[in-house]
Amino acid sequence: MEPDQHAEIAAILVGLGVDPADVPDSLAEGAAMASDVVFSRGDVFTLREVAEKIGEKPEDVAEGFRHLGITITDFDEVRFGERDVDFAAFLRDAIVDVLTDDEGQEILHVAGTALASIAEAAVANHVQGPERRTNNMVENARLNAFVAELGLSLSDSLSVAFRHHLRQATQINRRTQHDEHRELVTLSIGFLDLVGFTALSQQLAIPDLVELVKAFERRAHELAHESHTRIVKLIGDEVMFVAERPADAARFVGGMTAALADDNVIPRGGLAFGDLVNVHGDYFGPVVNLAARLTDTAVPGEVLVDDSIADHLPTEPAGRRMLKGFDEPVRVHTLRED
Repeated sequence: MEPDQHAEIAAILVGLGVDPADVPDSLAEGAAMASDVVFSRGDVFTLREVAEKIGEKPEDVAEGFRHLGITITDFDEVRFGERDVDFAAFLRDAIVDVLTDDEGQEILHVAGTALASIAEAAVANHVQGPERRTNNMVENARLNAFVAELGLSLSDSLSVAFRHHLRQATQINRRTQHDEHRELVTLSIGFLDLVGFTALSQQLAIPDLVELVKAFERRAHELAHESHTRIVKLIGDEVMFVAERPADAARFVGGMTAALADDNVIPRGGLAFGDLVNVHGDYFGPVVNLAARLTDTAVPGEVLVDDSIADHLPTEPAGRRMLKGFDEPVRVHTLRED
């Protein structure tokens, strides 16, 4: 390390509780250790000790964490605290009274996938944002410690937001769910993608490409909130969304089309309305396939819909189209801007 920076990073690490003898010589390793120390704060138990405290086998405790996407290969590594003991007990007891083993594992898989996405996004945001703007390793160390603390605070506070999401999801499900088939919900479903994105991604510099995707996702989130539309998933240049009312779905695609025009990016979309199969918050079935095929068929700047949407919104006839996966031509309409 450079002498001055070594002393400053050492002071940061010691302030976080690192023994001075354990401060690494490398600038990069010292900066990286700042976040590692924050994340490991309170770790006093091995997985084997956690299992002993709740009266379970280490393999069973590790299995519970594995269902959440957390891999533990060394049962004797100190990486758990008191809250982990409570959490391991919760994982053991959660499905005893109400859920079957399969039902419990399903919800853990979904939660683990969502949490992993949040963590990946948070790290990428830090690396591509604050970390990129740092001028030296000392500042990097400070930022790593601060952002790690911020992440832990966020994780503690997310339960507040999750309560509201649970309430919203419950209310929407009550309004849209079938009484006979609990897997079915009646919703508007749509897709929107960017025309020529593959070719454009080969022409743009990486920072410009990243900014384009971020702008697309940012506008999608903003407009979804304004139009009472829920984003199901974002896949680079494509967004899948649902709404209770066709008019709300149309507001979303109309707003996205107008917003993206300012960036000289042309979207296209497809909308359908009907019964969707709801599995873990994702949607499947013929109506979903129809919306996807309508999107594939639309020309740049166009949003195609079927009769189910045309019955509710202003459209113009666009003839009949053979869509992949459908045996008969489908009558389609172009969604009008008004």
